Amino acid sequence: MKTLQIYFRDERQFRLFIVMCLSTLFGITLLSARLYSTSFDLSQVINARDFEKVRGTPTFLFLIWNLFLAWVPYWIALSIEKISRWSGSWLVIALILIVWLLFFPNAPYIVTDLLHLKSRSPIPKWYDLMVLVSFAWTGLMLGFLSLYEIQLFLRKRLHTKLVWLFTISAIILCAFGIFLGRFLRWNSWDVISNPGNLFQDIIINISNPGAFSTTFNIILVFSGFLLLAYVTLVTLIGEEDRKRK
Repeated sequence: MKTLQIYFRDERQFRLFIVMCLSTLFGITLLSARLYSTSFDLSQVINARDFEKVRGTPTFLFLIWNLFLAWVPYWIALSIEKISRWSGSWLVIALILIVWLLFFPNAPYIVTDLLHLKSRSPIPKWYDLMVLVSFAWTGLMLGFLSLYEIQLFLRKRLHTKLVWLFTISAIILCAFGIFLGRFLRWNSWDVISNPGNLFQDIIINISNPGAFSTTFNIILVFSGFLLLAYVTLVTLIGEEDRKRK
């Protein structure tokens, strides 16, 4: 029990962590069974293309990498309270929040992987659907739980209205990040590795009326979906807290 107190705030945080671990394991198990049915042989992998397809059938191995990236903001969120106590510096906390915000879109981004759903013999379409949905659901929940942890952290230090302003802003920026990743094919680390071309691409999409219209619609739809889904989760958590009291 003392070990849990070191790493987790309370029993509920620990239980949610275990659920996310089980959800991740479930998705990887489904994917492993899919690879087995396509006779995927790791010993025959020579280059990156061999990881992508087996005799023309996609392996979906990219889902594991995408899910790993979805875990990053969750781990940051779980650690921010401890880092705050250790450093006591708002500058450090601001940097942590920026890093979290850069990786946050990677979690709900996996929902867009549903675009890969197609009929591919010999894999049943319903099975591919379950593989994609299991990863998408886990990624979405990891993102929401990380945002909830950040919200709890800020709630102890800021006014509730400011916290919700930050939350809504983070969701809108997350939707923009999903747009950059899915449609313009940028990654979180490009902010450091290739900032010039990244910001040039952003400016082009914002300043060009035709491109801006598409960009705005995509961000609006994703923001609306993420906000409503997150508010639903927070409401359910709040109901559970009231029942406990």
